Amino acid sequence: MALKIINPGLFTTVQDLGRYGYESYGFTPAGVMDYESYYLANALLGNDYNCGVLELTLYGITFEVLHSTSMSSAGAEMELTINEEPFETGTAVDLVKGDIVKFGGVKKGARTYIAFSGGLDLPKELGSYSTHTRSQMGGYKGRVLKAGYILPVKGKTVEHNFPVITKILTEDTEIRFIPGQQNDRFDSVNKRIFTESEYTLTKDSDRMGCRLEGPAVGSADDDDILSEPTQFGSIQVPKNGQPIVLLADRQTAGGYKKIGTVAKVDLPKIAQKKPGEKITFTEVSVDEASQLYKDSLKALTDGSYINTSVNFKNARRRDALSITQLIGG
Repeated sequence: MALKIINPGLFTTVQDLGRYGYESYGFTPAGVMDYESYYLANALLGNDYNCGVLELTLYGITFEVLHSTSMSSAGAEMELTINEEPFETGTAVDLVKGDIVKFGGVKKGARTYIAFSGGLDLPKELGSYSTHTRSQMGGYKGRVLKAGYILPVKGKTVEHNFPVITKILTEDTEIRFIPGQQNDRFDSVNKRIFTESEYTLTKDSDRMGCRLEGPAVGSADDDDILSEPTQFGSIQVPKNGQPIVLLADRQTAGGYKKIGTVAKVDLPKIAQKKPGEKITFTEVSVDEASQLYKDSLKALTDGSYINTSVNFKNARRRDALSITQLIGG
């Protein structure tokens, strides 16, 4: 089973949950930006939760199906056609040899995840399929996909019922965070500025970091800190006072003061924001952030978002099985 890339889209990479355990050696974990959509795409096909998928950013991919397989998508709503016939994203479909699948521009959200039955059949690097383009590691040759690439797929057409995944669509802009390592370096006035202001994602935002523009956040001094480990969601405040949220392809260490860390449950919200969109920040406790994430994982894995009452077995196209997908929290 395989796919041939015709048009790679704007920024399409192979990802899974990430490459953890090697940050002390300088290797960035990478991995999917939106873990919720990733889980949902794999769940729709009955895949293991750490199968390799395609992550599409803002504008999608076009590929030819070389062997029959099944495909699902979750995350941002994108234009989708199969042999020029329109379909919704957030659906599971069977694909046959010769099909031309085209994902177009986003209609809502920023990133769409495409899963295939059994996952992509690529070698792991340091235990992960995830692509980190700056170090040219993982995925397909460590790069964004290019026209002409052949991507092998592990599974054939899925022979069981496809469940429907349902979740309420939201455009929530609130990003919850816990206080960061240098939170005490920011006085009460600047903490209020941070939590009472709107910040806009700039065009310089990418998988490495979300650069924000809004009221400047000052600190008690202008000194940076000694470089220390970063994490997915670290909120750095450089000297210009414009926050930066570090994301999946972040550097492993940094010397800017950190006012907070985004609660893991809200990382998908940031992943699905486009440049020009706005967010706000709300402080929560570590215990609150932990419980929110546990609740999110439970809902994703216990069937809360899966409707098994639909019985379309072995349908050629399962376009009736659409996902009403939450983009983020």
